[in-house]
This record gives sequence, C-alpha cells and structure tokens, in this order.
Amino acid sequence: MRDHTVVVGFGTKGRSAVEAVRATGLKKEQVVVVDPSSRVADAATAEGYAAVTGDATRSDVLMRAEVHKARQIIIATQRDDTAVLVTLTARQLNLGAKIVAAVREEENAPLLRQSGADAVITSAGAAGRLLGLSVLSPAAGKVMEDLIHQGSGLDIVERPVTRAEVGMGVRETADLVVNVVRGHRVLAYDDPDVGPLQAMDRLITIVRVVRNPGTTPGVRPLPQK
Repeated sequence: MRDHTVVVGFGTKGRSAVEAVRATGLKKEQVVVVDPSSRVADAATAEGYAAVTGDATRSDVLMRAEVHKARQIIIATQRDDTAVLVTLTARQLNLGAKIVAAVREEENAPLLRQSGADAVITSAGAAGRLLGLSVLSPAAGKVMEDLIHQGSGLDIVERPVTRAEVGMGVRETADLVVNVVRGHRVLAYDDPDVGPLQAMDRLITIVRVVRNPGTTPGVRPLPQK
C-alpha cells in the first residue's frame, strides 16, 4: 500500500477517527488498522479494513502496516506512554507523514509533539470542556457536538482558495470562514495579517451537510449574513 492511512488502536477513539476521515471520501481499502488484540483486528477485517495484530511500539509491526509509505497516521492507544512510543517509532519510519495522536492527560501533550506528532488531541480535557460548555450554554454545547459529528448537520471543512477568491477579503467568500491556513500559520478570520486571500491559502470553513436519499452527503456553504 502507499499513501494510505494507518490507525493505531481501534477502540472508540480510533474507530470514530476513521469514520470522520471516511466521511470525506476515504475508502476502506485505504485504511490499515494496527491493534494488539487479535479480536479487534479480526473485527476490523470483518468491516473491510486491512489489519495488523501486534505491538505498535515495535518497528517491525509498523513496517507490516507499511507505515513508511503512509500519508497519515492516527494514534489512538489506550495509554499515553504507549502513544509516545508509537509516535517516536512512526516518525522515525516516516518523516513526511502527518501524525495525529490522542492523549488522556493535557500534561502529556507537549511530549507527544516533541516525539513527532503534528497534532495532539487531549481526550479527557476536550470532553470536560464540552461538558462545561453544555452546562453554561446548552445551545452552544449542542452546536459543538454537531460540529464534532462528521457527516451530519454542521461540519468543519478545509479547502483550497479558488481562483475567483484570490484577492478577496475573508468575508467576501461564499463560505463562513473561521481560519486561513497560510504556509505553516493558522490565522483567525479577523487577524490583521490575513489581508487579501492568496492563491496558496487554504480556508477552514463551516458548512452544512446536505443529504439526499440514495446519494453521497454533500456540503452547502452557510450564508455570511
């Protein structure tokens, strides 16, 4: 395989991550699951994914999943220390892949980034903040929950700037833009450095998913006003 997605850990987090990525068009045959449990690996295979049984902290196990050829690696292990070791090993095998990892505790996030993760999600902290937001503002909590569930209601989508949008201001586009990705910087929509949109920019937008019976879900931009 080449340019595929490797998912280390196929529990609730790993499975949900795969479902979110697949909602954007990723096919099952482009996913390889790595899990120490043969039962979990068999379940992944039964669902149509390729699977490798073994300890993902070992380079030979990750090589069987062809991590060195992967485009992106999702690390969703049960323990933070395991996530660190998997990230280190995966980064050594593949310097160019995008690696995202989940940790339970916020204090371990910097260690994951130092180990080579491009993005780190703190599961316990994120759940706690969503609980707090839902208590303070049930409506806001419902919106955030909607955004989290990919493929229904509101979705966050990253897309390139179109040729027609080059030179426009952020609020002149058809979509509701929340951030502009320019090089290695992620700029808020109201950042003074954003200025006119550039050809190599990417936009992070909020869109509404449009579902038609018997068809693949599409997206529709939200009105600016």
